[in-house]
Amino acid sequence: MGMNFFPTKKRKWPGFCERKHKTVNGEESEYYYRMTACNLLNTQIDLPLDIEPILPGENEVASAKRIVERLCDNYTRFFDVIVADALYMEGPFINFCVGRGKDVIIVLKNNYPSLIADARGLFSQAEPDIWHIDGRTIQVWDLDGFTADTVDVPLRVLHAVETYTEKVEKYGQIVEREVTNSWWWATTIPKLRLTAKDLWKLGHSRWQIENNIFNTLSQHWSLNHCYKHDPAAIVNFTLCLFIAFTLAQCFYKRNLKPQMRKIINSLIALANQLYAGLGVESAKETPIHSGAGPP
Repeated sequence: MGMNFFPTKKRKWPGFCERKHKTVNGEESEYYYRMTACNLLNTQIDLPLDIEPILPGENEVASAKRIVERLCDNYTRFFDVIVADALYMEGPFINFCVGRGKDVIIVLKNNYPSLIADARGLFSQAEPDIWHIDGRTIQVWDLDGFTADTVDVPLRVLHAVETYTEKVEKYGQIVEREVTNSWWWATTIPKLRLTAKDLWKLGHSRWQIENNIFNTLSQHWSLNHCYKHDPAAIVNFTLCLFIAFTLAQCFYKRNLKPQMRKIINSLIALANQLYAGLGVESAKETPIHSGAGPP
């Protein structure tokens, strides 16, 4: 997944991209840094694996290909499937992953209208499976054997319509309203290898990187602060932050004693304790002198 960081209007730093904003005074340039990141899904901890800069003038997919190639070299058997957003629904990227022995699950939107049209036609002639999960009614259509332009392998398409009731405040009162969401996914995994329910779960798990990695690290771990405007420094800081975040999660979930969990009841609370501890140790190492003159 690609994200934008460190927006500024002051100057364009090396490796930063540029975009234009319309203001009352005309167009105004904003400069920002872009990175693609990946994390391992369905683990006990949120595990970010790698990042790759998105260079000026290139798109997110080009950066993602470099990550996939590096992951396949470094973690050959660590993962089997790449779950990605609709931006990656293109033949070259799918073929790239399949050529390295990895399947893909990709959000399907209007980026492949012919594939959606074929799926709609077939799904209209079939009754959906109906699930009831966590207060939601989910209608699911699932077929494989689709073909798509520029994609070298058959594709499977899963369509889910999810309906649930949520409570919202309206005119000072809490009212209930019905919400319906429609989801489409395309995958290279045939039905014989993965159930529809597991495919549905994996498709939704893509949001973990945005919610559990980027949002958490930006709000609580200073990922949104640029300590040095240098491309190599930004990458190194982010990778070090990933290591610290992973170690803190491992300690919190696997080593923190039950008695301490009553006091330190979240990962953020643990991070605050560690930070406070660094301040105490720093104060111990700083000598305190009395009197007007130097020691």
